[in-house]
Amino acid sequence: MSLPLVSIFTANSNSGSACIGEIKKKYSNKVRVRGVFRSEEKANAFRKSFQDADIEIVVGCDADRPETLDKAFQGCRYALIVTPHDPNRGLQDDARLAKNMIESAVANNVEYIVLVASWTVHFPQKISMLSSRFKPSEILLEKYEKEKGLKWTVLRGGVFMENTIPNLAQAVKTSVYQFPDILCPYVDTKDIGRSAAVCLTSSNIEEHHGKFYEMNGPEQLTGQRLAEICSKVFNKNIKYQPVPKEIFKKFMPEAVYQVFEFMVENRHCVPFTNDVRELTGQSSSYENFIRDHLNEFE
Repeated sequence: MSLPLVSIFTANSNSGSACIGEIKKKYSNKVRVRGVFRSEEKANAFRKSFQDADIEIVVGCDADRPETLDKAFQGCRYALIVTPHDPNRGLQDDARLAKNMIESAVANNVEYIVLVASWTVHFPQKISMLSSRFKPSEILLEKYEKEKGLKWTVLRGGVFMENTIPNLAQAVKTSVYQFPDILCPYVDTKDIGRSAAVCLTSSNIEEHHGKFYEMNGPEQLTGQRLAEICSKVFNKNIKYQPVPKEIFKKFMPEAVYQVFEFMVENRHCVPFTNDVRELTGQSSSYENFIRDHLNEFE
């Protein structure tokens, strides 16, 4: 009897790629993997990273064209769906694209979906522009659970460590870290992928069915603490300088500004849980994340 097939859509996303890496490293005896891509360009980059892995590659699946999605899910029992974001299309389309992906998975008899979503759904009025990307998908999963018996898990992504790199790279050059004054348990997107791998390869899917897991790192960090960590890693004195909201409003996209304005005014708004560690047995520290990405600071 062949192993169940898992669709990872999209496989070139940070969490999707990390999920595949974790499955191939720890769980290759439990599932087979299908990596799904929109373009051949993205698939080729992926092939270089997973040259020796036994992974089925499917190309040409565009969430904006539902007729192309069947091949992403045909024959699969499980699926990881990463909420898509294409800056050229705009945020307003993300929920519709995710809906297309979920509906195709259900139509192709996928039994269990792990969805990568966002913590912002906790505040649909205050962070409406980003939360609206994700909340409709959560509602849709619950709808298909009632109508078709779909099993599902939602990984609510926190604030990504990766998003701090541009500001910190500048801080390494200038010795001043400028950022809004927030308190945040930043998460490495690799930990989201690892968490997804645990759920998708579980011998008891019911254990994770209907769960909303909050994806965050092991510590709540201020701007001052980030500057201290980078000072240690790069062996130089980096000072923290908070940026008032009337300043960061000028250079942030409106949707991003809405989030950071809320975070400044509500310092403990980002969920801080042990979900990642309880699922995976580990949780990436910010210092280790920076050391893993030193090449991006050159």
